Amino acid sequence: MKRRKILIACIFLISIVIVGCQLFFIDTESIIATKVAEAIDEKFADIEDMDIDTISEPEVPTPYPTYTPYPTVEQQTHYDYDYSYVIGTPGGCLNAAFISETVVDNTQFTPGDGFLKSWTIQNTGYCDWSKNFRLVFLEGSAMGGDVSTYLTETVSPGERITFTVNFTAPSTSGTYRGEWRVQSNLGINFARFWVQIVVN
Repeated sequence: MKRRKILIACIFLISIVIVGCQLFFIDTESIIATKVAEAIDEKFADIEDMDIDTISEPEVPTPYPTYTPYPTVEQQTHYDYDYSYVIGTPGGCLNAAFISETVVDNTQFTPGDGFLKSWTIQNTGYCDWSKNFRLVFLEGSAMGGDVSTYLTETVSPGERITFTVNFTAPSTSGTYRGEWRVQSNLGINFARFWVQIVVN
């Protein structure tokens, strides 16, 4: 009886060893290769079933717009009463041109004679001459004339104005000269002109 139990136990152990060996010798590479082949076949079958028109082209990315630099803005010059220009320089704010005169230089007078002298000048600058501008005596002999007279009208660029002053010849003989200017509302003198007479 004891020998029979030992025999059964040996047969059971041998069976376990055989089954274990079969587990260790399973061809796993063949199984994996078979599964991969089946998966590839399925994918090819899906592709063949697809409608070729439904496959869309990949979207082409929209290119960035090309850089266009802003145009260079030229600096603008402010022309309203800009006194930065040298007075008398062509193109400046305050500039004048002599046009004509009465009583030309070295006209002769007797002592105490009265006379009117006129100058016509043109505004050749780019600023208006307002009624706050005036005619002023600068140096020499005033010969009895008003030393300061305000303009009676505005003189725009390109326009002309005539200044008239009432003079009196000095009481002694000699040559006399008086210089005059136009003076702006800011006290800037420009437009040089004069009167020059001979007294006998």
